[in-house]
Amino acid sequence: MHLLPRLLGFGLLSLLAGLLLLTSCEATRSRESSDPAREAQRMNDEAAARRNAAVSKQIAQVVEAGPPVFKTPQSVVAAAFIRQFGDGTVVDKIMVRPAPSAPKEKTTYYLIGMGLNAGHFRAMALPLRDSGSGSLYLTPDAERYVLTGTGCPTCVFDFEGDRIVGSTCGDNAEAGSNCTFEVLNANTLFARQ
Repeated sequence: MHLLPRLLGFGLLSLLAGLLLLTSCEATRSRESSDPAREAQRMNDEAAARRNAAVSKQIAQVVEAGPPVFKTPQSVVAAAFIRQFGDGTVVDKIMVRPAPSAPKEKTTYYLIGMGLNAGHFRAMALPLRDSGSGSLYLTPDAERYVLTGTGCPTCVFDFEGDRIVGSTCGDNAEAGSNCTFEVLNANTLFARQ
């Protein structure tokens, strides 16, 4: 008979110890989740990730044979370029091209839109971010390389490695012709409106 009260006492003691341990774990967890600084940082990190995901846009997919395949319709990209120029430039040619002098293992691709404004050649190139799986994305922090031709039927981007560093007036240029080259920070091609 002395064994039964001892077993009941030991069982009750074990149950109380388990409840105490469980309660202390819950208190620690609720303290961690109620830390205002930690919670604010977590919310900021999540918001930044949502913003970047919302405004990064897949433009194309690199395929083994041939040029990249557009994943965003070219008409949508052309309309976005027209909005980005914002000066009446009509963009009628869109392409995704690798930097011509970049090493094969680290190729940078550019989204390029070309057209005319009041008879002057205009072009804009934006570097695309490779996801690692061949998906090419345009991010809002990608710089814009802008060309404006005066007397040049076409202007071309000059490269150094995989970076655009300037421009050259294309063939059949008149005397005194030039290409104005600008580098602008960020872009709003696919900013939510």
